[in-house]
Amino acid sequence: MNIIYLLFLTMKNSIKHILGIISGFLFGTFVFLPINEFTSYYEYKLNTGFSAGEFVRNQLWDAITMQTPLKFYFYLLFGGLMGGLVSLIWSLFGQRNKLIHHLKNELEKDLSALIVRGEDDGLEFKSSYRYDYRQQKVNKALESVIMKTIAGFMNAQGGSLLLGVADDGSILGLEADYNTLNRKDQDGYTQLLMSAIADKLGTPACRLVRILFHSHDSKEVCRIIILPSPIPIYTTEENNARFYIRTGSGTREMNIQEAITFIKAKWG
Repeated sequence: MNIIYLLFLTMKNSIKHILGIISGFLFGTFVFLPINEFTSYYEYKLNTGFSAGEFVRNQLWDAITMQTPLKFYFYLLFGGLMGGLVSLIWSLFGQRNKLIHHLKNELEKDLSALIVRGEDDGLEFKSSYRYDYRQQKVNKALESVIMKTIAGFMNAQGGSLLLGVADDGSILGLEADYNTLNRKDQDGYTQLLMSAIADKLGTPACRLVRILFHSHDSKEVCRIIILPSPIPIYTTEENNARFYIRTGSGTREMNIQEAITFIKAKWG
């Protein structure tokens, strides 16, 4: 997603919130105020010589012509606050439904179809999480690469990371990774991954991850479904925070200026 598109989305969301507040202004003035005056007319049995309808119209006219400015501003601000609150709640509700829809779509995808599809902006293959096939031993640097990839997906549009699959799509399985664990099974692997995510990306990032296991030709593949984050996600490397984004079929680090522009455009 380019910066221009992100700016467009930000402007679009801002306009929605502004329209929500303006709608609240109008609702407060032309709905809340009349209803309250109508209720007061009967509640206090006001003897004004006017009918209820006439009384309400007069009170509304006095307010909007600033003859009773305190009343006008009260309902105007009250309505604006309600409109802004409703707009915010609706926006959060929409984000939640979007995440649920995204997860549902990912869960419905078949492993073989994913591998045939190949790597792109929403799919990445990794041979392992920590076992280096070239060096024939555990390589901590590989773990950092996995965390960067997950963070990049979270900061973009989400996606899937397949562990145990080589770059060419051949399935290597998880046995080599399993042998590096004390608990050599799916539960031990899941615990290892979630602990690393919490440590490197922050505990809130854990809720954006779903871990599944697939079996293919007697080999296991770990599929990490990553949802897009509603807030920026940073990776912690040697006590420094770094910002990564998924672009095309790779993950790259943004410099400070790029990160600030991107974050402001996407999350405001």
